[in-house]
Amino acid sequence: MIRPSHVALVVAALALLVPVVTPDRAVAQDHTNEIKGLAFNPDQITVRAGDSVTWVNRDSDRHRISGDGLESKELANGQTFTAEFPEPAQLAYHCTIHTYMEGRIVVLNPDGSVPPTTAGEPEAPPAPSTTTSSTRPPGPLDGVIER
Repeated sequence: MIRPSHVALVVAALALLVPVVTPDRAVAQDHTNEIKGLAFNPDQITVRAGDSVTWVNRDSDRHRISGDGLESKELANGQTFTAEFPEPAQLAYHCTIHTYMEGRIVVLNPDGSVPPTTAGEPEAPPAPSTTTSSTRPPGPLDGVIER
């Protein structure tokens, strides 16, 4: 006859044999962008939220990275600058010393899709005022037509 204590012992032993399954956690990665030939290489990098990018200056010229939340110090040959990108976005940047040097970072949405960009879009004009600040009477320019 099987004793209940033996059954409990067998169940406990089997439980130890079953692997614990946990979902894979995304591990942040560091991507490298080389500055060489007076250009960012590559000029566009696609990363996931939480990843970082390290720029390495391989030019004899100095460079300074600036744009959408990025601001490096002046980088001499061999120096690096690292920035982390916690949120989905499309970010433009450039070298402030060599303004023709431009690059872009695309930080993907959690589902892997590309977020919308607002870079280069003009700001909306201010809303028209609903009050007048002058003491003149309303007229045709105010939308009032006398009849």
